[in-house]
Amino acid sequence: MIKFYLLILCLFSPALFGMNQTFISLCYHDVKDEWDDDPMTVDTNRLINQFAWLREHHYHPVSLQQILDAQKGLKPLPEKAVLLTFDDGYRNFYHRIYPILKQFNYPAIFSLVTSWMETPTDQPVHYGNELKSRNDFLTWQQVREMMTSGLIEIASHSHDLHHGILANVQGNTQPAAATRQYFPNLQRYETDEEYRHRIRLDLKKSSDILLKRTGKRPRIIVWPYGDYSIEVINLAKKAGMTISIGLGTGINPLSQNLHIQRHLIMDNPPLADFVYDIRHLNEQEPIRVAHVDMDYIYDENPKQINANLSRLLDRIKAMRINTVYLQAFSDPDGDGNADSLYFPNQHLPVRADLFNRVAWQLRTRAGVSVYAWLPVLAFRANLPQDWWVHEWKDGKAVPSHNNYHRLSPFHRQAREFVADIYRDLARYSHFAGLLFHDDALLTDFEDASPAALKQMEKINPEDKTQFNINALTAFTDYLTQAVRYYRPEIKTARNLYANVIMQPESKEWFAQSFEDFMAHYDYVAVMAMPYMENAKNPKKWLTELIDKIEKKHPEALKRTVFELQSVDWRVSKKISGIELKQQMTLLQQKNALNYGYYPGQSGLNYTKNLE
Repeated sequence: MIKFYLLILCLFSPALFGMNQTFISLCYHDVKDEWDDDPMTVDTNRLINQFAWLREHHYHPVSLQQILDAQKGLKPLPEKAVLLTFDDGYRNFYHRIYPILKQFNYPAIFSLVTSWMETPTDQPVHYGNELKSRNDFLTWQQVREMMTSGLIEIASHSHDLHHGILANVQGNTQPAAATRQYFPNLQRYETDEEYRHRIRLDLKKSSDILLKRTGKRPRIIVWPYGDYSIEVINLAKKAGMTISIGLGTGINPLSQNLHIQRHLIMDNPPLADFVYDIRHLNEQEPIRVAHVDMDYIYDENPKQINANLSRLLDRIKAMRINTVYLQAFSDPDGDGNADSLYFPNQHLPVRADLFNRVAWQLRTRAGVSVYAWLPVLAFRANLPQDWWVHEWKDGKAVPSHNNYHRLSPFHRQAREFVADIYRDLARYSHFAGLLFHDDALLTDFEDASPAALKQMEKINPEDKTQFNINALTAFTDYLTQAVRYYRPEIKTARNLYANVIMQPESKEWFAQSFEDFMAHYDYVAVMAMPYMENAKNPKKWLTELIDKIEKKHPEALKRTVFELQSVDWRVSKKISGIELKQQMTLLQQKNALNYGYYPGQSGLNYTKNLE
């Protein structure tokens, strides 16, 4: 009987069968004989050279069906498997790409926007914000002919979601499939039900048209602009499109059967650049961070907001920063607690509906990744006393008087209160990551709230510190999942106090652990601020911090972001640019390549002076 089960495992387990466990996917758009500077095109010769290089270096383009069969254990994928995809349905798919695919015998996925395909020949195609000739796109007869070859699978690229819709009060347009539309006449956003109804109708219409024109319903949805959510994936599945395709690193685990990431081929790359990208798909460039307070961008005068934002964008571009930790909450008194928020939400006042606007401008005009910076527990709200963190004082459990007025991570309703805020952030804003604020701590006298004490009855008192650590990280994991329902690709970072590294006993003072952070977040944002820690020799202190971190974990320096301080708050004085440069040089010399500074707007001529 044991031999029988081993045989079954060998037949159906990809790992035991020796099956390739990953595949890469490439995303192309139009192909032209001569490149015309369109970033979404490649020229014919370069496409041929890229395909030839793939063949000569033993890469194997595969069909979606081969991937699905490999997932089921029916037949292994070849080594270096590649899924080729071409978006938008240009006429050159038939005249240039299809002949090349036939020459190499390479299968591919072509995705079509059915509203473009259904445009009459004498009318222009509404291509995003442009108008293009209908003759620039395939005919249905050409589509059917290519499908008969067995090399081409047709996917939906939506019916009419390949454009931007109004996304905020300031007038930004954002991808229609992943955005709650703003209605200026009604001064409100699309409701969840209105949004789902819009997406549901679009996907059904696309599927119905493809069935009518090709005889087959699509099983693949390729999301326009690569923007999607778990919410729309679930709607696509109900419409029969069980495979979702977006954009990303291009490396896909075989076990992942819902969503495929693709590497976008842009700017007609020379062969050397193409080869480098293929061989380094998983590599991340070093992070350069500016940690920005939205409170210094906000002003009661909208014109002044625009002026402040313009100065910020210019500075970010000039500094070659690639990541911004952007404050999504308002904290005018600087105590670290969220008094109000910069996005629509159901629990706290909205100081201004501004976060999505600033994040989008940073992404599109400065080309940076924006992390939404939010507290984990410190929200000012009129809530029952037993929802809050308590501490032991004079033998009694009383509300904590730490600077941070924190909700208890052990109280179920308090956790949901915070999770609602994070969901609303993700529902109404586009961003690339989350930065969990430094309020996520519990001292060695906390948490003594009723909910915490009830849970602690089951543990050994000596395990209290690890119990608190686990509670905080589990809660941030929960918040991450709440956000990923709307923004699945977000990265995470969490602020860590430097003392946790420098003085191991301080683990108990904060309920934080570097090793725990490495296990739960993409990046650990260490507050590498020598003046805040009253270091007598800042350079020596910073060197010791780097050395201690490097010894903690094999990937420590690759995933640690060193946040330097640009202001000495003890004396309300800016740190000189020369000193900041020296600290950054030291980090580079010690191979600590991810770093930034706070406050990130230091040096800007804002209407408010830096306090």
